[in-house]
Amino acid sequence: METATSAVVCMLTAGVESEKKATRVVFTARNYIEGAMALGQSVNSNIDTSKTHMLLLVREGFFLDPDDARSLEAVGWIIGTAPDFHLPKQYIPRFPRYKTTYTKVTAIGLAEYECAMLLDADALVVDDIRELMKCKVFSQEQHRVAATLDYFRHSWYYFNTGSILWRTGVEEMNRVFQLSRDGKFMKRFSSDQEFLNHVYPDRMNKRLNNDIVAGKLDEANNGAVVALSWDYNAQTHVEVENTNFWKRHRSAVKVLHFTEKKGWQCEERYNDPIPWEEMPHPCDKKNAICFCREAHLYWRAFRDAKDRGKIITV
Repeated sequence: METATSAVVCMLTAGVESEKKATRVVFTARNYIEGAMALGQSVNSNIDTSKTHMLLLVREGFFLDPDDARSLEAVGWIIGTAPDFHLPKQYIPRFPRYKTTYTKVTAIGLAEYECAMLLDADALVVDDIRELMKCKVFSQEQHRVAATLDYFRHSWYYFNTGSILWRTGVEEMNRVFQLSRDGKFMKRFSSDQEFLNHVYPDRMNKRLNNDIVAGKLDEANNGAVVALSWDYNAQTHVEVENTNFWKRHRSAVKVLHFTEKKGWQCEERYNDPIPWEEMPHPCDKKNAICFCREAHLYWRAFRDAKDRGKIITV
């Protein structure tokens, strides 16, 4: 590997074995593998691969067969083992999909890089992120993570961890790990996202969050969390729940994050979506296009990833 100053990281932590065990909110290992293929294809064309490595880190117990590994490597992933983040049993989240996701916190410790962008397998890079991967957003000593606000129950609350940029460091990783053992701090958080928002509580202030959304950034970067614009974590449930905001900001988006419905849950299609004026009103989960308006980009990336794999193996 060439010397690089940053990394894009995706972690495969768990997934049920078969479609029969999958649900609307619990996914198969195959779903995540195919998501990582599409993500890798999208990342590869939007970074400088000589300066930013692509790391796919697999948690112990997640099976990746040789054919899948070759397909993932074909789109640019360097495959490795995810570091262990042992969580005491009493703190493991109850929701099945989040039982293994504390593993993702270990991205903080990738200190061979100045920064590491952690992307979930349900994300897609749709525009150039080279500038962000120069790690220059961390302009103050206290800055630890750069993140986008989460749109949660129709308000801006917490930062969303599906796409975040870490200022990496062994000392900070050790501090965060020790907090997960501190009985005065730790509890059974609902997810790694809730845990991290208590470690770095800057985005629990709704007044400040609304100012950030309005573009008033005077206070936003005074804490550990740097405000990343919506461009870097456009959560697709907002296309339905806050449509006017989505329309205003969609043209600048660099990272799509499939939230309410994952790309692989959406109808397979490759054409551009129907015009906004033809969208269902109200839009709900019963309509295939709702929460899936951007899914053609997922299916295009996945198709291109498969094609790339075929070329490599021929």
